[in-house]
Amino acid sequence: MSTKILLKPSDKLTDFSLTAVIEQETEGKYQAIVLGLPECKSEGNTREEAIANLSQLVTNRLEKAEIISLEIQEKKPDSPALKVLIEQKTEGKYQAVVLGWEECKADGNSREEVITNISLVVGDRLEKSEQISLEIKPPKPEHPWMKFAGMYKDNPLFGEVVAYMEADRNTLDEEIAADYQQLDGELEVK
Repeated sequence: MSTKILLKPSDKLTDFSLTAVIEQETEGKYQAIVLGLPECKSEGNTREEAIANLSQLVTNRLEKAEIISLEIQEKKPDSPALKVLIEQKTEGKYQAVVLGWEECKADGNSREEVITNISLVVGDRLEKSEQISLEIKPPKPEHPWMKFAGMYKDNPLFGEVVAYMEADRNTLDEEIAADYQQLDGELEVK
């Protein structure tokens, strides 16, 4: 499969989102990690503190970085654009990482060189692989009462119990109907 990568560097993106995972490590300690953004994790004594620490870390990191879009052009017109984080690590040294694909990274001596290098890395990777969308639906938890459903179906007294419940329900329905008739009669008198 031949893959062409078109570079469409944009200004700094303002409308993208990152996904974070917050886990309770031990009693009173939480860890927050941004998925797909290398070395972005923080801790806190509470969930809120871990999130606040992570938010500050990501803000500081992205203030010094740039995010561009690499558009992939291949036979599939709906191929998603990849978001690439470009950071200047030291004077004259840049690093580019595809967000969400941490092992796709490249280094370069200039912004232009690192963009070219990350394009080559992604192009080589895509030539040997396939992009698919995988929709994962979370499992629906079983209703807590379902484990009791049908547990008495083979009991010889089950028919009697059902008949008793029906008779009891009919009696209650008759009492409720009588109460409503009485209330209707009282309202008509007033």
